[in-house]
Amino acid sequence: MNWTKLIYVLIIVLLYVPMVFVGANVFFPKYTGSEAWFNGHADCTQKFAIPEKVDDLERGKISQQQQECWDEYNAQQQVWEKEKLAYEGTKYVFITLFNLLVLLSVLFLPRLQDSVTMGLFLGSVAATFGATIRYFDTHSKIGFALLVLTFVAALFFINRKKEGFISWKEEKKGVER
Repeated sequence: MNWTKLIYVLIIVLLYVPMVFVGANVFFPKYTGSEAWFNGHADCTQKFAIPEKVDDLERGKISQQQQECWDEYNAQQQVWEKEKLAYEGTKYVFITLFNLLVLLSVLFLPRLQDSVTMGLFLGSVAATFGATIRYFDTHSKIGFALLVLTFVAALFFINRKKEGFISWKEEKKGVER
């Protein structure tokens, strides 16, 4: 096996995958970093603390206020979660579309070096797989369609490149006489 080509492939894959995800976060920055989780502040228990010496009627009123506070907090969180999933669905579509375009480019561009072709192929497949796992809950129909197209393109790529897909034996130089 030609280890130099394998190292080139690994370098491309190891740089391609984070490049795709960092690029997605650059172009779709919302809900990343400290915004990746709901930051609503609801300390309903402390806000509506029940004093030690209080009658049952007052205790019931305060408990009701606590429950209303928590219900409002949960409603805000659900709205935020829906907005986040919709946004991440768009991010998933961006990632899968980008990877599909790279895969199609590698498939139809004029002859590239085998290690570059294989690195981009494996990188786009790995990034698509990672994005699918990461954004699985988005339930994006467009993303699913792009995933199916990526799958078909990968099958086409493998079938078209089957002769040189894994045979990276070092070529022996002819003996000159």
